This record gives sequence, C-alpha cells and structure tokens, in this order.
Amino acid sequence: MKTINALSARSRLGTILDEVSQEGVHYIIKRLSEPLVVVVPFKEYEEVFKQNFSKKHQEELLQELSSFRKKYGKQLSGKKGTTQLLHNMRDKRARSLVHLVK
Repeated sequence: MKTINALSARSRLGTILDEVSQEGVHYIIKRLSEPLVVVVPFKEYEEVFKQNFSKKHQEELLQELSSFRKKYGKQLSGKKGTTQLLHNMRDKRARSLVHLVK
C-alpha cells in the first residue's frame, strides 16, 4: 500500500489509476498529514463493501437503529451509557461481518 498527499495525487492521477486498476496497488491519500481516502481496485470494492452493505443489510441496520432508539432513547438521552451501548452494537455488528467474510 502506498501513501501519497492530495496535491501529488492530483498531479499523478492517471498513473495512480493505472497502478490501482492494472497492478492492484492500494493508495492512501492524505491531506494535512491525515489519511483522507483509500483507492482500491473496483473488483476488491465490489467483493468486500458491496457484499457487506447490500440493500437488505442497510435496511437491517436502520431497523436495528430504530429499535435501539425506541428502547433506549428516552432512558439514556444525554447519559454516558449511550456511548457504551453504541460501542457494544458496533462490536456485535463487526463480529457478524467477520463471520460473513470467512
């Protein structure tokens, strides 16, 4: 994986696109020394991201969020517990995604 700043990426866009599409090179593009985006071949994007975030999957996430709001919204609004509950939900979701990839 290569790292490049945004200004250099602009001036070398054609080269970067060729390397990514033809050689499978991944690029991290930074702005002000902070990672901003990752450029990966489209096939890899389709395999990983589209499978995990299909329309059905997105609807399930929205439904889960809605259920969370109904169950805990009034009870926890403004309290520190909300953050912990969200972290727990994210961890649960991440574990389920790991099982999908395997």
